[in-house]
Amino acid sequence: MFALGIRCLNGWYMAAADGAAKQQAEWPLHPDRVFMAMAAAWFETGEDADEGAALRWLETQPPPSIVASGRSLRTVVTSFVPVNDDGGGWKRKQPKTGLQRLKRRGLAVVPEHRSRQPRSFPVAIPHDPTVRLIWGDGELGTHRDPLERLVAKVTHIGHSASFVQMWLERECAAEPTWEPADGIADHRLRVPSPGRLDRLTRACNRQAWVAYHDLRDELRRARVDLKAMKQPPRVAWNGFPDVVLLAQERDTKLHLEYPHAKSGHPAAAARLVDSLVDDSRIATVRTLIAEASRSGKPTIVSVHAYESDGVNAIPIALARLLSLHLGIPNDEALVQTNVVAHTGADGYSRLARQAAFDGPVISGTEYVMVDDFVGQGGTLANLRGWLAKRGGNVIGAVALTGKPYSVRLNPTEEQLHELRQKHGPHFEEWWKEHFGHAFDGLTHSEARYLARSPDVDTIRDRLAAVQQAGNGPGGRRSPREQRRHVKELRARITEQFPYPPQTMRPQPGRWQGYVLARKAATDATRRSVFDRRIVVLRIVGARVPLAATLRATAALRGLLMRECPEQPPPEWFSGHHPRGKPSDSPHMALVPLPFVGSRYADGAIMGLGLALPHGLDPLEAGRCLEPILRDQDTGLPRQHRLFDGQWVECGIELETGERPPRSLDPNIWTGGLAGSRVWASVTPVVLNRHFDGKDRWRRASESMKEACEHIGLPRPSDILLHPVSLVEGVPHARDFPQMTRRSDGGRRSHNHAVLVFDQPVRGPVSVGAGRFRGYGLCRPMSG
Repeated sequence: MFALGIRCLNGWYMAAADGAAKQQAEWPLHPDRVFMAMAAAWFETGEDADEGAALRWLETQPPPSIVASGRSLRTVVTSFVPVNDDGGGWKRKQPKTGLQRLKRRGLAVVPEHRSRQPRSFPVAIPHDPTVRLIWGDGELGTHRDPLERLVAKVTHIGHSASFVQMWLERECAAEPTWEPADGIADHRLRVPSPGRLDRLTRACNRQAWVAYHDLRDELRRARVDLKAMKQPPRVAWNGFPDVVLLAQERDTKLHLEYPHAKSGHPAAAARLVDSLVDDSRIATVRTLIAEASRSGKPTIVSVHAYESDGVNAIPIALARLLSLHLGIPNDEALVQTNVVAHTGADGYSRLARQAAFDGPVISGTEYVMVDDFVGQGGTLANLRGWLAKRGGNVIGAVALTGKPYSVRLNPTEEQLHELRQKHGPHFEEWWKEHFGHAFDGLTHSEARYLARSPDVDTIRDRLAAVQQAGNGPGGRRSPREQRRHVKELRARITEQFPYPPQTMRPQPGRWQGYVLARKAATDATRRSVFDRRIVVLRIVGARVPLAATLRATAALRGLLMRECPEQPPPEWFSGHHPRGKPSDSPHMALVPLPFVGSRYADGAIMGLGLALPHGLDPLEAGRCLEPILRDQDTGLPRQHRLFDGQWVECGIELETGERPPRSLDPNIWTGGLAGSRVWASVTPVVLNRHFDGKDRWRRASESMKEACEHIGLPRPSDILLHPVSLVEGVPHARDFPQMTRRSDGGRRSHNHAVLVFDQPVRGPVSVGAGRFRGYGLCRPMSG
């Protein structure tokens, strides 16, 4: 014997009994739901072989008994929940508003701007948060330790917010609340069956799913690396004039406003350039324009440099100053798109992290570039390349300050020859493949720096180290090799996964009937030919008066005969032999379950009961009734329309509540295990024939005593016949339509009755000629 203990840590349990509809809370926990939670923990923690063997052993065990208290249900409220992403909706249509454009650029991932979908979260609130699944005949053996390890890993069952604590018990003294049963059952739960873990493994498809997404992630990172390898364009210098410096480096960097201007303060930058740049310096810029410009009105474009402390405000402040004094336009739409952090960096860092630019360029326009500092000149070279590739004509460059040897951007032929001689011809090919330009695109300072490097391997290693330190693409793969790598990854994905692997929703496990645990009845208590386990169907919608019993049961019988999966229906089901002759054996009776026996009772039929003959094979009963009463996919009750064409129109479905209304509790109509000595009718008892004469009431009573013996009860010691029932809320006998004889159409007489026995008897008690159609139903009386 062993048991699995489960404690709902939140005090509630969230899971949907009706699958995707999510309107009904599941309770008690389905054993298969618990098994799937254990399987999920196994999948997520490495799929230990011993734990897997324990799960495969567990799935072969018979369905467990369940210890679970009653529960309350939280009202199901539809909530509108942000979806995980925007579903690509912004890519499928052209955004029209500013907010839509912002969402397309990434704002849609913020929860406030995601679309919301209706979601329901059914919750059961158990009276006792602890549940146990008990296997009475199972022996753990070698599976004890693996199961203990596995259940300790389970964190939730059902919804991910439904947290649980789980443990293994080798002994359990608790009495089961629910026990597995065949045939007609109070409840149906999903249970694991042999092969369940393998089916879940196939549905999860974890290995293929992980392998596929690993490849997809590798492809994504390869594409990012390839994009990062794309270097800004450069063009040959072709006699480009020297950069004009407007101030000394020492004076600039020691200025009080310099730190604030460098970190992005426009006012500080304006004060800095205004104090350092005088009229004589501005005159040199005017001379540059006069010598190089054909139009005399070039456009100033500045470098919007990103530094570690913020956006460098000095270039734009200098550009505005020059535009004001020279009377030429200033274009501030061109921006730097990356962070290079060149301030204080060495030559290899400047070469590896090059500035990239974006923005509109007017073809044929003359431009003068402006920067705050020129070191190796790489930033100005990249800005010039961006402008030139898009049709701009760069005539010169101006910097606030810089190294005196860096003002020359155009490398000499001697420099290039020295660089090629020292590092060999293959190095220029490697450089062109990695940086997109030959040596003639280098600046004077860059060419000199590379020529002074010891060897090619040192250059490659230092550049790779800088890229890796800055989370760049790294490695020694060239852009061409990276493109080949991306193509190979794409081919591998197509070859290995022609269709993306899917993680499918697991199919429900095997359905198992469960009944509420009951103690065995004593042999001393007599019973009728009907089984005490009445199948209760509750009425949904319009109320049906008790006087309409015959019409309600006739409509129900028609429904059952139509829906029965076996045609023609068996004798116990229809009450007839296959050839149509009435059966002499006990068969199913249809009885009303009204609201009676109370001070406020109104006699309305709350439901209808199926009283099955005692001794009927449960499997036979389940084979005929389960497809009618329950949905075979979800295990939930099916609702049928009950309509007799005139008087009765309502819905009807199986009552599965643990605490149904009192009128729908079978124990109210059967007298429980102890039974009762006194029974009073709630629908009139139909006499088997009409009695006349002075002793007609005595003879009618004797006839009723014989009717009790006919249904397996002892002969009553006394019978009282009266038109008024002893049960409160029951209509007068004359309010019930009379039954007619099939032979001649004559009306049968009926009356209410009180049956008194010498010993307690168990019901249901339904006597008289109309017992199979709802008449003659009695209720036990106390006191």
